[in-house]
Amino acid sequence: FLPSSPLRNPSSPDLPPPPNITVTPEKREYLIGDAVSIRCVAPWSKERMQGFQFLGTSGWAVDVRTARRSYTYRFNVTGPKDGGSHACTYTVINQFRRPVRSQESRYIFLSVKDHPPQPTLVLNSSTGVTIEGQPLVFLCTAPAGDAERRFHFYKKNVELTNWAKSTSGYAEAQFQVEKSSQNDTGNFTCGYDEKTEGRWIPSYPSQAVEVLVKEPASAPHLGVDPPSGVVSEDRPLRLTCVASRDDFRLRFGFYRNGVKIPPGQAGSKTRNVGNSSELLFPQSPRSFSGKFSCEAEEEVGGTWVPSPQSEAVDVTVKARSQLIPLVAGCAAGAATLLLGLLLVVCFCRKRRG
Repeated sequence: FLPSSPLRNPSSPDLPPPPNITVTPEKREYLIGDAVSIRCVAPWSKERMQGFQFLGTSGWAVDVRTARRSYTYRFNVTGPKDGGSHACTYTVINQFRRPVRSQESRYIFLSVKDHPPQPTLVLNSSTGVTIEGQPLVFLCTAPAGDAERRFHFYKKNVELTNWAKSTSGYAEAQFQVEKSSQNDTGNFTCGYDEKTEGRWIPSYPSQAVEVLVKEPASAPHLGVDPPSGVVSEDRPLRLTCVASRDDFRLRFGFYRNGVKIPPGQAGSKTRNVGNSSELLFPQSPRSFSGKFSCEAEEEVGGTWVPSPQSEAVDVTVKARSQLIPLVAGCAAGAATLLLGLLLVVCFCRKRRG
């Protein structure tokens, strides 16, 4: 409580004299939650009282109807807006039966201590996007200070009570969801209470962190070139794995008979483009037949999460000796067919002759 300041408006002899104003309790600085009573007492006069008016420089005003010559206005401090200068007036009914408002009282000044500053809320995923089953870890950090603190976490402004707390010198707290689900999608905030003069004063809330939990990725698609899946051992074999989405950073793996194909095997080369990866064997390895599949892994919050493997595709690698008789047989069949056609043409010409 500080000494009163001069009147904002000059007094007028035509108006009733100003009332007396006092505040209880008198404090140099008020805290959030303090109960304050402002008492306004009108001087004695013959005019009939109609009521009191209380006003503050922050813009609020209260009008009270009463026939008594004193009134106490009570309120709880909720923030800096309740501070500043305060005054009161009263209204009487004059001899002409008209209401007349008095001069303003002296001004009293209330200094209100602000809320503690907002904390910082961060999530282990920098993008705020994760996949079902992955953990969510929130860290709420308050500004440096020696005061005792207790932390709170909120989802869509509803306080979360089921969380594990890890504090260090009252500076931070951690909230963890071990296995996230799509129900965890939403905006999260945090705050803390700071102990001041034996009372817990709430801080301003942190900035909101938006979380989006997506369903797991479906299996990728594996394509083979040649499409028949039959290739000579000296011919190229190309496998292409296409992921179901590209929401996260991707890496791919190719499998033969359930065993992962190591990079560079038999001179193979890998090339990644967008949400697909290509594994090329310039010359198909001998005895490399089998069931081929692939998987796509997504990087989520520093963890690689694998998708289900694609459907298996059968690949048959044939030796060159197996293909030569087939080619020879096809050539002999073509020659026989051509010879037959020539004989038919000759026969037709003879009949015409």
